[in-house]
Amino acid sequence: MSAPDRIRLVCTDLDGTLLDERGEIGPLTRAALTEAARGGVPVVGVTGRPLRDALSVCRDIGMDGLMVCSNGAVVAEVGTGQALRCRGFSRGRTAAVLARLRARLPGVVLGVDTLRGLFLERGFEELVPDCWQHVCVRDATEALLPGDGVVKILAVHPDRPVRALARALVRPGDGVRATRSTPYFLEIAPTGVDKGAALRWLAGHHAVRVTAVAAVGDMPNDLPMLSAAGLAAAVANAHASVRRCADLILPSNEEEGVADLLSMVLSARREEAACGGGRERRTRRHGRGPGAALRGGTTGPSAPSDRRRGATR
Repeated sequence: MSAPDRIRLVCTDLDGTLLDERGEIGPLTRAALTEAARGGVPVVGVTGRPLRDALSVCRDIGMDGLMVCSNGAVVAEVGTGQALRCRGFSRGRTAAVLARLRARLPGVVLGVDTLRGLFLERGFEELVPDCWQHVCVRDATEALLPGDGVVKILAVHPDRPVRALARALVRPGDGVRATRSTPYFLEIAPTGVDKGAALRWLAGHHAVRVTAVAAVGDMPNDLPMLSAAGLAAAVANAHASVRRCADLILPSNEEEGVADLLSMVLSARREEAACGGGRERRTRRHGRGPGAALRGGTTGPSAPSDRRRGATR
């Protein structure tokens, strides 16, 4: 990968990345988000959370504009809650996938994430700490109503860790992709519905090249987004697979690493305005990427293309 363009759009995961362990943002991050808004750099939350939860978080921390939820299946306006883009399962296909999952692994506990809300079968909440707000149902198929978009299927098992659960439930040719945003449960979506596809849509919506988009995350469900972005960053607390995919490593979410990324982007914008773009061209000829502007203690690979080559896509 060549050195990315000056960044025009930043996509950030929420839990474990932008948010600290209390689900909040610190003063540096809040100030950086404010400065980004004033500087004309959109910052978009891209999360695995369901629509209602994601809207609540984005509003609470003062994000505006667009946000992406359900691992890329839904793009919505933060202010109005209106969904601009929705990709997921049809009602009939959802029922077929739920039946297939039950047949492959007795005892699996399922749920469906829809535009109306999150519906989880009895027993799901007991197996998942800090479970998202949801409606409890006897059978996930009860939540399937005409006209309601199903954007994600969730699965958990009392005796199977999430990696083993994926091997048991999802096979080549199923037309679905399994990922995880937590260590506790599996998230299943149609093939091609992920955070990377959402990032590409956002780039088009904002009329910027994908190479001018920075993305930051911490869990395997962020890998498609990092692989698609011009600049891929991981917080220091990220899963090992995410750190391997990253062009640069930021401080942890507890240390407000995303604030570092935003400060770097805004500093580059100010340099560009002051130098008329000339310095940017000189920097690229010398092989330096935007990561050079990060504060001490933040690291990035010397050869981003080597690290990205093995990334999950």
